[in-house]
Amino acid sequence: MRPKIMQEEVALLVEDLDMLGEQNLVGIEAYEALHLLEMRRQTAKLNDIKRLLEEKNE
Repeated sequence: MRPKIMQEEVALLVEDLDMLGEQNLVGIEAYEALHLLEMRRQTAKLNDIKRLLEEKNE
């Protein structure tokens, strides 16, 4: 079962879509841009976790 969508997530999505619209990205282009941005965010989170684990093991 998936977690429920939170209002904060929707607000962030709307904000992201507005910013992409300002760059003339709409439709599938906006979707692809959101996907790439989410992958970047997840990669950054994983890198932060990796760094913290490495610091802890030192």
